[in-house]
Amino acid sequence: MQLALGILLLVFFLAGVIAVMRGQSPIIVLMLLAIVWAAATGASLKEVLGKVIDGGATAYASAVILIVFGAWFGQILVQTGIAESLIRSAVELAGDRPLIVAWVVSLVTAFLFTSLYGVGAAIGVGVIALPIMMSMGIPPRVAAPAFTMAIGAGNYLNLVEFGIFQKFFPGIKYEGVHLRFFVTGFAVYLGMALAMSAYHLARGGARRFAAIAAPAEPAAAWTRVPRYAYLAPAIPLAAVAFLGWPMIPAFLLGTLFALLATRRGRSLRGAVDLFHKAFYDAFPDIATIAALWIICGMLIVAGQLPNVQQALQPIFQPILPKTPLQAAIFFAALAPLAIYRGPFAVVGTGAALLSIMLQAQFLAVPYLYAVWRGPLCLQGSQDPTNSWTLWTLGFTKVTHKDFLKTALPFGWLMVAINAFIAYAMLGGS
Repeated sequence: MQLALGILLLVFFLAGVIAVMRGQSPIIVLMLLAIVWAAATGASLKEVLGKVIDGGATAYASAVILIVFGAWFGQILVQTGIAESLIRSAVELAGDRPLIVAWVVSLVTAFLFTSLYGVGAAIGVGVIALPIMMSMGIPPRVAAPAFTMAIGAGNYLNLVEFGIFQKFFPGIKYEGVHLRFFVTGFAVYLGMALAMSAYHLARGGARRFAAIAAPAEPAAAWTRVPRYAYLAPAIPLAAVAFLGWPMIPAFLLGTLFALLATRRGRSLRGAVDLFHKAFYDAFPDIATIAALWIICGMLIVAGQLPNVQQALQPIFQPILPKTPLQAAIFFAALAPLAIYRGPFAVVGTGAALLSIMLQAQFLAVPYLYAVWRGPLCLQGSQDPTNSWTLWTLGFTKVTHKDFLKTALPFGWLMVAINAFIAYAMLGGS
């Protein structure tokens, strides 16, 4: 009976994956999956309403607050001109060399997104970075992943992402060997982004694509901020990693630094107005991602119900990795399952798999997070259903197919390399 029920739950799960991959709303699909799992295993209406929907929605509310502060700080960096000045100053140094320009844009974007978060911040940077690359003759199908893969690299160190996943992977830390792994993962993914640009530009050249690349508009006048303002994205990271500050005060410190560093020509009233405006502008950026995290909370709570666990364990127990080496191989081999909100996308149908793996307790949670970190960054930078990836594809007019054909092999290699680095650094813990 339990086996038959487990198979039924698995069918619902796979149906949800297929529905999301075909473009259905992940918010609706995941909410329905949470309700169906609970109801199918005998949960009462009171339990579904109270424990799964209400309890699940509020269980990870603090993660949504972190998303707000991260998006707010991102808007501060965009609206003070720090992000634009940093990119344009770096590109000036690159000169008229397409590959170097692509590399510089990726480097600066990765640095910015160690702190920036949200589709608004991505758009604010993308409308500067992408036209610069394409005006150099870099084809859109290369410019798009050069930008989004750099965002994915920054996500390895991104405080908002860490703070969110800290709620889902209890016990992970932003210090010591864990932080060294995040830095290594950042370097590996950034290296894959640079390698992707080098491979495709050397293979097809850059200037030959100039006729089809979207021409950039004449550069609008921009204000160069003081060079020390370029440190702003690193301020929250340093406060957390080296001073042990909580994340929200660290973001506020970064915001204060950014406002003071760019105060020239701005009155106190103007600074206060910008502070408020950035806060208001951050909310549209995070609406969808915040809703997804709330719904994922419901699905994780549903997956932790005893009856659901009893039904699913006989199916998943034989195939889930049980040792650190098996886990590294598992995630390295199946990395593309993070795409289209698949089973490796925690902000997607992967919320169910995470619940099962946490309940199984085969692996130490910090190690599980380390080997899962690669697929999470892959999803956050190459999944066409991801908000800033979708915007990038629309802006550059690159198809999903061409984008994945260009980017996914390098993203998959990144996941594999980092999975075995995680094994070497944390597998014995």
